[in-house]
This record gives sequence, structure tokens and C-alpha cells, in this order.
Amino acid sequence: MAARILVKVQVKFDGTNFNDISAYTRRVSIKYGRDRLIEDAFQAGSCTIELDNTGGEFTPGHTGASYGDSQLINREVRISSEVVGGSDSYATYLWRGFITDANYVAQQSTSTVYLTSVDGFSRLAGASIYNQTFSEEYTGLRVANVLDLASVDYPDESSPLDRDIDYGSIKASAASGVTATALDYIQQLARTENGRFVINQAGTPSATNFGGIASYYAVNASTVDHGVTISDAVTLATGSVEAQSLGLEWGSELLFNSYEFTPKSGSVQTGSNAASITKYGERVIKRTLLSDTGDSDEAGIYFIGLFDEPALRVSQVVVSIDSATTASAERLLHLQVMSGMDLSYLPPGSSTTLNSALVIEGVALDIGVRDMANGSARITATYSTSSADRTGYWILGDAVQSVLPTTLAPSWLDTTSWRLDDPDRGVLPTELASTS
Repeated sequence: MAARILVKVQVKFDGTNFNDISAYTRRVSIKYGRDRLIEDAFQAGSCTIELDNTGGEFTPGHTGASYGDSQLINREVRISSEVVGGSDSYATYLWRGFITDANYVAQQSTSTVYLTSVDGFSRLAGASIYNQTFSEEYTGLRVANVLDLASVDYPDESSPLDRDIDYGSIKASAASGVTATALDYIQQLARTENGRFVINQAGTPSATNFGGIASYYAVNASTVDHGVTISDAVTLATGSVEAQSLGLEWGSELLFNSYEFTPKSGSVQTGSNAASITKYGERVIKRTLLSDTGDSDEAGIYFIGLFDEPALRVSQVVVSIDSATTASAERLLHLQVMSGMDLSYLPPGSSTTLNSALVIEGVALDIGVRDMANGSARITATYSTSSADRTGYWILGDAVQSVLPTTLAPSWLDTTSWRLDDPDRGVLPTELASTS
């Protein structure tokens, strides 16, 4: 049986209390993350809400307007969903952001209002770092320190639900006199790590912040497995979700066999794969990083190790969430950037099933009201994907994938990686070491 999904749209018109405007909502479009893996930075997420204004409820100056004379710009918006009959004990957020525009379209017998909002990237883009000094530290710690600056202060560090920050695997060099917007600088850190910085949306509701979850993922961060398997209509297995369409790429878009990485300190680091260059010609990736010479070189080696051969890649998956079962719909609504999904898909006219582990890079949701009487919604989701790097790394003296408990780090800082004898990650007790 197809899932019945309730969607709630709320706006804090008075700056204090949220008002439910779901009854006026015709359509919602949400997009955050990025479309392609190699795009250097994630873009600000956006959401457009189409409202029925036939009764003039949102018209400024109208005597019967419930919200027409309210300030709209910069007011908070949140959109949540609930699968009827599901097992979730809470509604899942689909969007949290701040209104930037309210546009009115009036016709003879109808009136429509379009509210546009953006996520927490807008706050970071408007926050500045002034002549700041940083000690050498891992990129994730640097991100956390930037967010904690008095001039930034985003989001609320007192709530672990508002931040999801990996420790990082590459150190950012010591720096002084740093002047930049918070967003630009954090994106430089993400580029240095070859990681991801994004405002994620899906998750447990938080009472402190409605701009989304500030999320930073290290280069070798593990994907979050929600148990979602995407399949085709013919071989659809029990518990899997049918893909409405699939985007495949097999070209040079993600082919790089040479790098030129310029570190914060030291000389430009270069490297290449000669065999790949012979076959495909040289394809160079150039970046300026905030790390030192050694870490910049390691980043380059890792990069071309992933992209020195063309491969058939699944770039996009489209599903109808409301057409899925109740259990599958719940899992789909929890997907966000860095969520994992498995693909088992038999393309039309093919005898070979595509089997791939995917990681989500971007999420786009098109939400329409199916039944105004009960609020049931239809939701089409488009997931931009890349191949998941699920290699288990254990590298002596590097980012060792093990867990050392720490009481020093806040709950939103992921410290599940450590470096041997590194004071930032914890030093192994010397009495445990063998002298033989």
C-alpha cells in the first residue's frame, strides 16, 4: 500500500511563534547540496512555497489578511513530514530556513503568493572573520572554531542536533590575520580536506535552530546507512524502492590524472598517473589549500587515485516517495547529504544488473498536495549521487579508523578517527607499547 504522508508548513510571522499555513499550501520545492561530486563547494539550499491567496490572507493592507501586514523577510520557515501509520516517534524535518522574498501574482479570480527561503548558508555568508589567528589543527576543529567565533556564532553549539562536525583527517596550517566571510573560509577548509560542508535538513527536530544542521564530513567519512535499496520495476525485491528514473554518466567529467595543489605553506605539489595520461591525455585538477606541503601532496594522491579512470557512475536517482510503502517512505524522508543507498537496477534492454553503493550529494524535493481535505502529499525526490568510497582505512601515522573515547570534545564533534601519537587525537599510553 502506498504511503500517506502529511506535510506541515509553518512560518514564524511574528518572530516568536510558528503559524501553520499548510491549508494554504499548493506546492513546495526544496533543494540543497550539490549536483556533481567534483563541484568544489556546496551551494546554499533554497525552498519555494506556493500559497493560495485567493482570500487575501497574505495581501498587505487587506482588512481580512491574517498575515498580510506581517514582516516576512528573514522570518523562519520550517517544513516537516509524517508518514501516517509509521514507526517514527517524531516528524522529520524536510526544511528549515529564512524567508528572502515574497512575490504576489494576482489574476482575475485567483491570487498566489510565492515565499522563497534559504538555509543557514545565508547566515554564514553574511558573517565575517576579522584578522583571526588560528593554530595548526585538523580541518574539522578549525570549522568548529570558526562557527564559535563571536562574529559568526552559528549555529547554537549548546545543541548537538544543530551541528554534525567530523574531526577531519588533514591539518590546516597555522594562520594569522585571516579575513574572510565565514562561509568562504569554511569552504576553503572543505576543499583542503576534499570533504563536504553542507547545511543538512532531514533529522530530529531541534528547538534551537531552524536554519538546518551545519554538517562537515571528512574525506573518508562513513555514509549513514538508512537501509534503502533502489531497484527497477521488473526485479523489484521486497523492501526495495522503485526508481522512476536513473541518470548514468560514463565520460570524462570525473576523469583526473594529474594534480597541482598549492599549499598554504611550502611549494606547489604535483603528481600524476602516467598510465592514465597515456590512455586519455592529461586532465589536471588545480586547487589552493590551507594545509602544509605534506598534507597537500597526500590529498592530491588520494584524489587521482579515485578519478584516474573513467567509470560508469550513477549521477541521479528519482523516486516517488508517496508511492513507496509506509516503511520505505519513512526511510526515504530521512535521506540527506552523506546518506547512503544501494542500487540493484536492471536497465531496460540490458541483461546486466547495475549493483552499486551510492552516497547522496544533493537532495531536491517536489511536494504537491494530493488531497486538500486530509493534507496528504505527493513527493517526488531527486537525489544527486556519487559512488560511495567505503574502503576501510587503517594507516599507521595517518587517519586511523578506530575509536578512542574522549571527554574533551563536545557531542556534535565526531572524533571517531585518531592519529598515532598525535596530541590532537590522543596519545596511546606508553606502558602499552612493547620494548621488544
